[in-house]
Amino acid sequence: MKILQVGLGNNPGGMEAFVMNYFRELARQGVSFDFVSMYGTIAYEKEILELGGRVFYVPNIKKDYFGYIKAFRKLLSREKYDVVHVNMLSAANIVPLRLAKQAGVRKVIAHSHNASAPGIVRKLMDGVNRPRMKHYVNEKFACSEKAGRWLFGDKAFERGEVTLVANAIETDKYGFSESNRRKIREKLGISWDALVVGHVGRFQVQKNHEAILRIFHEIQRKEPAARLCLIGDGELKEQIQEQAKKAGVLDKIIFTGVCQDVERYLSAMDVFLFPSLFEGLPFTLLEAQANGLPCVISDRITGEAVLSRENVTMISLAESPEKWAEAVFKMKEAGRIEREEAARRLAEAGFDIHKEGQKLMLLYGR
Repeated sequence: MKILQVGLGNNPGGMEAFVMNYFRELARQGVSFDFVSMYGTIAYEKEILELGGRVFYVPNIKKDYFGYIKAFRKLLSREKYDVVHVNMLSAANIVPLRLAKQAGVRKVIAHSHNASAPGIVRKLMDGVNRPRMKHYVNEKFACSEKAGRWLFGDKAFERGEVTLVANAIETDKYGFSESNRRKIREKLGISWDALVVGHVGRFQVQKNHEAILRIFHEIQRKEPAARLCLIGDGELKEQIQEQAKKAGVLDKIIFTGVCQDVERYLSAMDVFLFPSLFEGLPFTLLEAQANGLPCVISDRITGEAVLSRENVTMISLAESPEKWAEAVFKMKEAGRIEREEAARRLAEAGFDIHKEGQKLMLLYGR
């Protein structure tokens, strides 16, 4: 079975994590993916090639629309794919769906990984393209009910046209490690008993780093030794660093950049802070719960992502930074869930990649 994955960017995020988690699992069974990218590089390219995948580059559709179409059509004509799996954060670009349909691909999948579309232009394109998608796809996937209803509509979801495909992870990989906690804290120069609040996510509007700064400022007022660890990269990183400087907390914040070993940093944290404005079903929250970390999250996140209710607190974004800080201190006292129990809960909720990988292959073949 020949499978083409579309939509991955050059900055590793949740959508990229989804594809790679399944690719790693299925590669062990001899299944390979091809990837197409309109960026100069693609996230995880080195690992993709090591796993036996192939990467094809096409022109950026925003800079060379007709060049993009020509190159994509040529790829589809030459490779004769059985499945084209288009991973989407919105319906702003449905061209790959149309081209796959026109090429006679047996299974054309639109997969919703988000629950909102930032930016006026993207929202306009999203509104125009959503009704047109039904002409090109024969499978609708979503990471959560919220993401499915948002991209495909309530009626499509209620008619059973949307298949939920879990943002599954390798639960053992993210389990808490005392050794990693010690090594990462030593590496970062953080004392053993200091409160470490952490976040993993791209520096973009969706992740609400400005709120993180306001909350951390309140945490600092009560506990000056506290540290904030921000993992990720993105277009707003320098802006957030400047705001942290003006707030007088820059020297208390660790900007790690993109990390390939996020699980080690999770073990070094005490509380996971996640005040997102919108999400599909965030991988990083699942990973934090697999680590047993207490979490303080926004009420914009789907309840499907909350697996450990005794150490996950959901708060309205309308609440003050002081209220959020209080919740952080409270959750720190709650402590971690045991490693084995955390793994069991993820598996029971359908987020274990070893089980979900087989389900995806059945969906590709049906």
